[in-house]
Amino acid sequence: MFDTLHLVRRERSQQNKAETRGRLHSDAQDLLRAAIVFTSAGVDASVQALIEHAVPVLITQPGTPRDKYETFVEEQARAPKVEDGFLTALKSQDPRPELLSLYVLSKTKASFQGSGDLKTRAASSLGITNQQIHRGRFTSLDVFFTARNDVAHRLDMDNVTRADAAPPRKLRAQEEVRSMCDEALLLVRDLIKETAVNLAACR
Repeated sequence: MFDTLHLVRRERSQQNKAETRGRLHSDAQDLLRAAIVFTSAGVDASVQALIEHAVPVLITQPGTPRDKYETFVEEQARAPKVEDGFLTALKSQDPRPELLSLYVLSKTKASFQGSGDLKTRAASSLGITNQQIHRGRFTSLDVFFTARNDVAHRLDMDNVTRADAAPPRKLRAQEEVRSMCDEALLLVRDLIKETAVNLAACR
């Protein structure tokens, strides 16, 4: 996306016989917004796949991942109204894989809605401790998730209730967007790295 942004800015500057420095025009702003959305999709897809492949192995050993799984089963069994999927899993000839599938689905069926959600739903189920990845790494993504929600749910408009033909939209700075996207993807890299460490300990 940033390569495309560079080409768009260079093409426009050549057409206008001007420098590429200065305020970004609307097309460039839309590319920055697209970068935020695509990065968010990358976070969701990567971490959800990580959970799907790693959790079945991690719960075979004592530790946080197994504790989280067992808590899920207990909560389902003690719910005032037991869900049909849980009952179906219990009735199967081999309930364990069915229950595990329900647990994994509960962790992966929705996109991550913020840094807290990423930590509690992903890092905890993967057994990643604060020593492996400090909680500050997660909270530092609050700005990224806020930007993602502004773009994805409000089209980055400052005031969605205005009836203007072209309502004012937030202006994004290229380096700020690059930094927040990099930070999000680097955290995904470290989640994968530390999950690999935890998987190796299961052998």
